[in-house]
Amino acid sequence: MRNLITVYITNRNYSKYLNQSIQSVINQEYKDIFLVIIDDASNDISKKILKKYKANKLIKIIHNKTKKGLIKCANIAIK
Repeated sequence: MRNLITVYITNRNYSKYLNQSIQSVINQEYKDIFLVIIDDASNDISKKILKKYKANKLIKIIHNKTKKGLIKCANIAIK
């Protein structure tokens, strides 16, 4: 049995790189990966990009209603 690894991505208006970052995790050779994405109240098209991954059971998407910053987002992911 392989171990499930959790990876997290924090995002704040990085829609230009968001899909590439997510695909990089998904396309890893090691497949037992759970991905947590924290969107820190982005006001670009990040939410539209994240909608594509909503149905994936190995991806959890968290949307902050207000900007919290990198450290707080990392702590949210760890919890």
